[in-house]
Amino acid sequence: MERDEFLKTLGISLAMVCAGTCLQSCGKGDDDTGTPTPPGGGGGGGGNTASVDVSSMATIGSQTKANGVLFIRTAATNVTASFIATEALCPHQGGNLEWQPANSRIRCDLHFATYSSAGTVTGQPQGTSGGTRDLRIYPVTVSGNTITATKT
Repeated sequence: MERDEFLKTLGISLAMVCAGTCLQSCGKGDDDTGTPTPPGGGGGGGGNTASVDVSSMATIGSQTKANGVLFIRTAATNVTASFIATEALCPHQGGNLEWQPANSRIRCDLHFATYSSAGTVTGQPQGTSGGTRDLRIYPVTVSGNTITATKT
């Protein structure tokens, strides 16, 4: 391959990579965590809020995620005290957080760090270096059939 031909090929390849990267970054994601919103999970709200329909959390102990927020139902009534909203990903290394109703705690599925319903660390990550911080707990409002958390 001649030098001129090599440089042309290299230039075209580089341009294609740059164009592909630019087009991909302009695509619309499902939420700010890069993961799809679960079916029925809502996901309304923009940057600093997240909303879900009460029907997606019909039973005590149910949970759903929307816009980077984990919503948890802790009681039967549709009042703010019946719901917890926290960040959806573990602050240690980004594992998914899940509510464990039998233990009334939140647990990371990556390194098994655990948190109270108030967000306090109750168990540090296992099998890894470094600790974790308390979870952010977001204020919740209930209006009709919509639960909204405001990220602070």
